[in-house]
Amino acid sequence: MCDIIWCKKCNTVNYLDPYYFWNWEGKVQCAECRTVYYIHMIQGFMYAGPEEKPGEAPDILPLYADKPLDGYTNYLPGTEGRTRPFQCQPREIYLGKPDMVKFSIRGRPVRGWAPQPPSTGFLGSFGFAWDVEKLSPEVWQEYQEKKKRGEVKDW
Repeated sequence: MCDIIWCKKCNTVNYLDPYYFWNWEGKVQCAECRTVYYIHMIQGFMYAGPEEKPGEAPDILPLYADKPLDGYTNYLPGTEGRTRPFQCQPREIYLGKPDMVKFSIRGRPVRGWAPQPPSTGFLGSFGFAWDVEKLSPEVWQEYQEKKKRGEVKDW
């Protein structure tokens, strides 16, 4: 589910990141014509708005915007003054807190958690054959303790 605001003035579709806007009330600016709209969302559904609020400052910018009726002209995330940068942080069930997962549901270490030590390469990029011991000494130790307690399940 991705929430949008379709600006009727300039035919721009402004995409809102669903995690930030799941339960949110405030003003969002159109990326093309910079019209400010008031919205109130509850559980991901538009409760009130979008209502135009001329002359008011926006609370936040959209994440991405495009013009599907104009050859798909777009504004990518992080365009200065038009869209906000993409933070790329996983969220705990819509509370806005980072959700750090170090182990899979079977108890095995996953390689996509942060922070990673420098031994893992560029941004934690392992090849297909990756060494669990390179993750981090504390994760390796925690994994060994889980194996001893029997919390690591076989495939």
